[in-house]
Amino acid sequence: MKLYVNLFLILLLVLSSCANSQDKYDPNKKLNDREQRQLLLTSIRYMGHLPKKGTHETKFDAVYDEYYSKLALDYTVEAYHQKDGYEYFLASRIAPSLKVKKVAVGVKMKRNEDGHLEHYEEVFRTWRFEVPEMLEKGLMLFDKMVKGEDLGPYYPQNSGKEEYIEFPDEKVFFDTVDRRWKVKSTGIQLTEEII
Repeated sequence: MKLYVNLFLILLLVLSSCANSQDKYDPNKKLNDREQRQLLLTSIRYMGHLPKKGTHETKFDAVYDEYYSKLALDYTVEAYHQKDGYEYFLASRIAPSLKVKKVAVGVKMKRNEDGHLEHYEEVFRTWRFEVPEMLEKGLMLFDKMVKGEDLGPYYPQNSGKEEYIEFPDEKVFFDTVDRRWKVKSTGIQLTEEII
């Protein structure tokens, strides 16, 4: 009986911690709908998939504006925080799956006075999770990212059978100069099917 009571108390503590993180980083308390859409539009050409016939060199061409405007609507801002001149946000989108699942991206970025990006970094991308699990794990990772804590224990090579982060891993990293995921051994950009 004592074991059940302890497990129940631990579960309450975990749920309380998740609720506090969710409330602390609630984007609706910090950004209105227009500001959330602008945040996504600013980052979608990096975060989202390339359009058909588009390349990383042409993705900013005006011909793709409509594609990216529609693609941004597929994303939801789940968490937001500002610290030391940087903006941190967690965005999610529905991922292909038999059940409704979402993938989340933890982003650290800096915009200048004109709203243009000075720094953009995808700190992590999660695996596909059903929505409650994505929120629980995504917000926990987001909180650690904002606090500057090590996310290494949650990388696939370190997390055992429990899934958290898909990228980065021991082979894949985010190149902050080119603003895209690459393979470490060759420096070659990942194919769109992978990300």
